Amino acid sequence: MSTLFKPAPRVAEPAPVTRGGAVRPSSPPLAVHLVRVTLPEQGDELNGKALCEQLRRFLNAHPGPCCFFLEGTGMVNARIGFANAFKELDREWGARMEVVCAIPLPIPRMMAHTVATMAQASWHIFRTRAEAELHLQRRGYLAAEGSPSPRGPVHASLQPLS
Repeated sequence: MSTLFKPAPRVAEPAPVTRGGAVRPSSPPLAVHLVRVTLPEQGDELNGKALCEQLRRFLNAHPGPCCFFLEGTGMVNARIGFANAFKELDREWGARMEVVCAIPLPIPRMMAHTVATMAQASWHIFRTRAEAELHLQRRGYLAAEGSPSPRGPVHASLQPLS
């Protein structure tokens, strides 16, 4: 008996990718305002709604895109109601927002990732404040020493109501 040998089908080799033709996703344009927000220790529904109401008032009063730096290094807990408040804010204002977070503990950081996965806004979540500030420096929001960049946006701060 003879066996027939069938050659493997030839697959066309893909065209090489050149650096000049590669398209890189761009970062969102620099916001008009950088707003430092201190997150509450307990991220429950009431705190989330109160904080998001402050952010809405800020967005209503200040035209143009805003970057919110959510400082959550003191946050110990976050619940789904807290995340839902931010999801609702994103549905209303996500096109005008960029969010940078510094949240070291896993449960609050997980809630931030939950919001970020379905958000319109660009979210950047870091474990430490230093990592988040380095990101803000690279984007042009902060100078090398952490102070406002002279050519960057106007800086503001919001503290939690509770």
